[in-house]
Amino acid sequence: MTQRNITRYTYETTSFQGWRLSICRKWNQFTKYFSDRQYGSEEAAFQAALEMRDRIFDALQRTPDDPRAVFEQFKSGTVTTPRESRVQS
Repeated sequence: MTQRNITRYTYETTSFQGWRLSICRKWNQFTKYFSDRQYGSEEAAFQAALEMRDRIFDALQRTPDDPRAVFEQFKSGTVTTPRESRVQS
């Protein structure tokens, strides 16, 4: 279960287990972690990371010259994945 820009993080020395989404465009970096605990399972966390990655790629295609603005929308939480909306309720 590997995909471009998504990496599995499992640490024995800490309680974090989940996925990291990392995208870099024009020297701008976007990184977000998806915890198995927050999403309920490894598969659900992976699917949330995959959905967000795809939404970011779509937004970058619409605005290729301004990746910073795209990343800021996702970092600030103004754009969320459908799964995130259900988890936070």
